[in-house]
Formats: sequence, structure tokens, C-alpha cells
Amino acid sequence: MTSYVVMAPPEFETLGGDPEITGDLQFVPDRFSALAFLFSIPWMLVHRMWLVLLGYLTITLVIEATALSLGGPAAGIAALAIAFLFGFEAQTLRCWSLQRKGWHMLGVAEGVAKEEAELRFFRNRADFEQNPIKSDRQSSRPAAEPIVPRIGSEQVVGLTLGPETRQ
Repeated sequence: MTSYVVMAPPEFETLGGDPEITGDLQFVPDRFSALAFLFSIPWMLVHRMWLVLLGYLTITLVIEATALSLGGPAAGIAALAIAFLFGFEAQTLRCWSLQRKGWHMLGVAEGVAKEEAELRFFRNRADFEQNPIKSDRQSSRPAAEPIVPRIGSEQVVGLTLGPETRQ
């Protein structure tokens, strides 16, 4: 199963709203991206990841220049390592880019395919809206006071005791 991070656009309010806005939700898979591995720059352009593209080009040029100065197969190995690293981190960078544009994370959904993850997310979200879980902020009991370690009437600060409490 694949986990998907559910990202909502800035104008998104609730799931019970406009179906067109609900259709704008992005389900970003948390897995290796073969397309980002094979076609890094076009993949970033398609997803409008401008800052990531700038960083990728900068890092790639520096590493490739260093590898070329070493000679031998170092340049090819460096290019392959950069491509693999980007393939693994591409979807995380996509979420980061969306958050910089004002999108926010609604939750996480799991499924064998994207469609199954969408169904699970919307079903679980509808169940939650019908039967909300009472959180600590909504409870009527007062917040607990923090526990302060004491020995006798002295407060314990750090790992050692003061000279008056040692024996």
C-alpha cells in the first residue's frame, strides 16, 4: 500500500463544500518517483517547483563540476546518485512547494492506487464529521498542572541536588 499526503488549496474550507474545490485536492504519493528519477527537470517544470528547480540545478552543477575535476567514472556516479536522491525525495519536495504556495495538509490516506486512497480518505472524513472525537481542548476538565520533582520542600533542578539535601 502507498501512503498519500492530502493537500488542500488555500481557498479550501470543508469537504461538504463545492465539489469542484474538493476535486482540486492533491493526493501526493509518499514513494519513489520513477518519472522524477528519469526526467528530473521536466518533472519539476510540470509541477511548477521553481525554487526546487533552482536548488537542483545549483547542487547538480557544483557536484558535477567537482566530479569532473576528479576524472574517471566519478561524474557518472555523481549524476546517478543525484538522480536517485531526487527520485526518493521528489514527492516530499512537491509537498513543500505546495505548502509555500499556501496549500495545507488535510491528512494522510492509504491505498493500493490513488483512487482507493481517495475513497478511504473521503469515507473516513465523512465518518469523522458525523461522529467527531472529543479532544482535550473541548473537554470540561481543567488542564493538569505540570509535575515538579521535589525532595522534601526543595525543588529538584537538573540531575544533582543542592548541598543541603545531600547526606
